[in-house]
Order: sequence, then C-alpha cells, then structure tokens
Amino acid sequence: MNEELKMKWHSIYGQILFDRKLKEAWLKVKANNGAGGIDKVTIESYECKENENLDTLLEKLRKKEYQPSPVRRVYIPKKNGDRRPLGIPNVEDRIVQQAIVHVLEPKFEESIFHNWSCGYRPNRGAKRVLQIIMWNIEKGYNYIYDCDIKGFFDNIPHKKLMKVLNKYIADGTTLDMVWSWLKAGYMEEGKYNQVNSGTPQGGVISPLLANIYLNELDWELDLNNIRFVRYADDFLLFAKTEEDIKKAEQITKAKLKELGLEISIEKTKVVNFNDDDFDFLGFTFEHWRKRKKDGKPYYIAKPKESTWKDFRQKIKMKTRKTLTFSKEEWMKRVNPIIRGKVNYFLTLWEALEENKRYGLKSSCYFNTFGRELLAIDAYIRKRLRVAMLHKHPNQRKGWAMTTKWNIEYFAMIGLIPSFLQYYGKQYGYQLYDYLQYMKDKQKKKYKRAVERAKEKGENYFSPERTRKMNYAQRIATYK
Repeated sequence: MNEELKMKWHSIYGQILFDRKLKEAWLKVKANNGAGGIDKVTIESYECKENENLDTLLEKLRKKEYQPSPVRRVYIPKKNGDRRPLGIPNVEDRIVQQAIVHVLEPKFEESIFHNWSCGYRPNRGAKRVLQIIMWNIEKGYNYIYDCDIKGFFDNIPHKKLMKVLNKYIADGTTLDMVWSWLKAGYMEEGKYNQVNSGTPQGGVISPLLANIYLNELDWELDLNNIRFVRYADDFLLFAKTEEDIKKAEQITKAKLKELGLEISIEKTKVVNFNDDDFDFLGFTFEHWRKRKKDGKPYYIAKPKESTWKDFRQKIKMKTRKTLTFSKEEWMKRVNPIIRGKVNYFLTLWEALEENKRYGLKSSCYFNTFGRELLAIDAYIRKRLRVAMLHKHPNQRKGWAMTTKWNIEYFAMIGLIPSFLQYYGKQYGYQLYDYLQYMKDKQKKKYKRAVERAKEKGENYFSPERTRKMNYAQRIATYK
C-alpha cells in the first residue's frame, strides 16, 4: 500500500523515550557488533559504562539535545574489483536509529510493505526470494527482466524520500531526526563531506528507509498486475510473453525516473528462460531443457561458479600455515565458514519444500553440485594438513600426511564435511553413512587406477609411487 494514510502515525519519537527501549536497541546494536564511528568509541568501550552512557543518551533525547554525527567513510571491495562506500555511524547514533527502527518497522510490516519485497525484512530473505522465482518459472512466467538500480543507496533523493515518509508519519520530531541523519555527511581522511542524496550503507536505519522508498515501485508494479520479486535494490520481473515483459520494463523505468533513480544498464537484461540462464542472490538458474529418456522438461538451480572461488578464498584466509593452533581451534576457525556456506546452499531445497507444501510440483534439479562439495572438502583437508604441521610446514609434507590425517581422522576431530552437511540435512545421512560412502568411493577409485595401469601395460606400484608412499609413511610415523 503506497497511498497516504488517513490516520498517520503520531508520537513515534515519544515511544523511544524510555530506558527499556534504549536498552533493547543497545542490545541489538551490541549483538551486531561493528566498528566504531568518528568518535572512535567501540562497542566494547561503550559497554564498559553501559548504564551511564544510556542514561546520558536518554536525557539528551528527552531534552531534544541529541544531534547525529557524520559517519566514518570506509570502502569495502566488490567482486568486480570496484569498492563500495560504507558509512559507519557512532555507536550512539546506531542506538537511536535502532530504537526508531523498532517502532517503525512493525507498522510498515503490518500494512505497508508488499509481500514480494524480501530484502532486509524480518522472517523474509533468500528462501522467500527463491520460492517466488521458482513458483513463477513453474507457472510459465519465463520472460524475466533482471534489473539493478544504479548506485541506489547513494542516489536516493532526500526530499523525495521525506515526501514518501510524510505519507505515513505525522511526528515532526521523528521526521526532523531522519532528515538530520540523511544530511549528517561523512568524514574521510580527516575531512568533512556534505551529501545531497543517498542513505549511507552501514547505517542501521538505511535498509528500512530503502524499503520504504522502493515500496513505491512495488505497488506500482502490483497495480499493473506485474509479477516481481525484490531484494533491496535488485529485482526480477516476470511475464508470460515478450510483449508483456517489455511493457513491464517501460513501467519500471518510468516509475524509477519519477523516484529520481535510474537503471544500471550493464547489470540489467531481459531473459527468455526457455533459452537463457540468469543469476540472482548467488544462484544460477539454468534454462528449461528436456530429459533425453522421456522428454520431460526440467531446469537447474545451483550456486554460481564464483561462489566456489569465494568459498576457497575464505578457507584459505583462515588456514594460513604461519599460524599455530590446536586441532580444536582449527576446527573452530573453518567449521563456521562451512556451515554458513552450505546452509545457504540449502535454501534451494528449503524453498522447494515450502512451495511443495502449497501444492507446487517442481521440475527443478538442484542437487547437481555434489562433485563441487567433495572438491571443497578435499581442499579444506589439504589446507589443514599443511596448517597443522608445526615444524616447517609445506605442501609436500602436507601431502605426505594424507594417509595418517585422512577423511576419517578429520571427521573424528570434528571437521564438518560440506558434502554431509548438504545431503545429510535433506536425507538424514549420519557421519557413519558419509564415511562408508567415502571409503567405497576410494576403493572404486583405486580399482579403476589399477585397471588403467594394466591396460597401459604398466605396474601401478611403480618405483616412483612406491618411493612416495614410503616417504609418506616415514613422515606420518614421525608425526
């Protein structure tokens, strides 16, 4: 709903003027951690005088003496090599913003936001996005407009954003405070910089403001009976014909122009899913095709190729051979990465299961990357074998420890196999099943290698192979 409310919301500001409200906001900010702002006050230092700091902040708010500070500008690398600007507010500003979010968010969730908007919203996220995508594909909406808004967070016009907020909020103090956050500017290399547009990425309230602003687009699409799914500033439109998707494209461009935004041409395209693939939220959707044996149509959904490179890079950063830890500590370093990545992959299965509950029979093949999971597991073990060598670690010694520090050894000391994490949750496989599967796989691999050597007229246990095996045995015995 994007029409002006007949009964606007009053007394938003008054609802945060309680110590329990600020304490609740502070606990949320503390849980999110994050660096300090320009005042260099960190979460840890603020916590040292928690009650005193919160009391002082509450007093400033009650006297209306609170003034936001400029954010600290930092840059984070993007996958394409560019850098994304990030604005880090002071801890105090984050607490006040979080308190306002706690009041406003439920109101927008209850009656304002669209069901197909999924980014930065409670109880919504990637699973909901995948549900909507696969539901539309299965229902024949196979013309897809894959759209990205150019520099969205940096280009939201402040006055137009405030005009949207005025449709719902009648509390002048709250509106003034939001305006002061937008105009606070940023500090970079010791210099103050003003801003004329945008909401700083990194600000607690920025995701909510972004959703409020793009809610205007959501309901414009809904008014024109256009199916879509949106995650922050990335969204997809769906149509059954090329004519309809072009019409949807024109409506979208016109509404974004009205909002003072523009489409990123290099990141936007029209996809005919009968012939073309597309990526969204780290997954690749491969177009419809037919099975050879019976002609049944199907499509594939799987993690993007770049996901595996990112997975390896994160493991590599945590398993530097210059570090010396106990085996237990090494497991604590890598297991959260494995668990986080694989659980995200599982959102595909979870989305399909959820759609199934609503009666949608799926033609999606999603368990198509078992080899990649096994390869990641092998890479992790390889990295750990070197990292766990305390004296002059190198790749050669790490390889030599393969016999002693094998798959079963790592499983016994607590390493989570990504292969088991993924398939175990779906089918109920346990660690024993995984180890038996890997033993059988290794036996088959060994048998094939021996047979290939015989076919070539060679002895599998060549002098060179025997020498390497003896070396590995000596190293393993020494360790």
